[in-house]
Amino acid sequence: MNSKQHNKSQDQNTEKLREIPKWTRKYAQNRTLTAFVLMVMICLYSMGIGVTSYLAARGFIKGHIILASACIVVLAAILIFPIIFISKFGGKNRGLIGQKMDQWIYGREGTASIAVPELTKKKKWLDFVCGAVVLICMLGTMFLSMVGYIAFKYLQPVSALYIVPVFVFEYFLIRPRVGPLFLICPILYTIHAILIVAGVPIFFTGYLRFWNMVIPLFGYLFLTYVIAHLYSRYALKKLKALTHLEGDTANGD
Repeated sequence: MNSKQHNKSQDQNTEKLREIPKWTRKYAQNRTLTAFVLMVMICLYSMGIGVTSYLAARGFIKGHIILASACIVVLAAILIFPIIFISKFGGKNRGLIGQKMDQWIYGREGTASIAVPELTKKKKWLDFVCGAVVLICMLGTMFLSMVGYIAFKYLQPVSALYIVPVFVFEYFLIRPRVGPLFLICPILYTIHAILIVAGVPIFFTGYLRFWNMVIPLFGYLFLTYVIAHLYSRYALKKLKALTHLEGDTANGD
């Protein structure tokens, strides 16, 4: 009887050991608090661009040249900031801020990373190029809406034409560092765009009409990060349970 129990315990421990790599990968892929902090920083940056662009446009329309000129100077400084930032934290220092934030946020849980093939020099710059393209397209879309070529309610559907493909491309570029939950954001953003085109009034009017792109984008990103974070907590719980083996295996025999 003891022999049967021992064999059963060994089988259970073997099965648990096989599960550890899977849940370790899921945990590492969904540690999103660092990305969330970076997203907040990007959100504030985008808000700065949006507010200054709006004030500059209104200044010119109302004839307040001094206000418009001041806003253009501030906007130029905001747009130049990424160039200075990349010069200090690009190249060999690329990802340094993210690493330091990750250590600060997840220091008590230890390190967790996924071995990925080393990217070529061209691929390392692809994510930066994609981000720059999206930013330029967003600014262009907002400008076209201000001058009346794009209705404000269609800001989000138009932006989906370039935001969704870039998100999907980024997913395939950086996986397996991120899991499939990363695709929640582009999926929801696409559904949102389809509903607006179908006539569902899920868009802002009045002073909030300029945020018809930004709020859905960062809202769905926030939701994605929350879901991924909760899943990482579940994966960590599973890992802790799996590392408590039974019988002789737990003692190293």
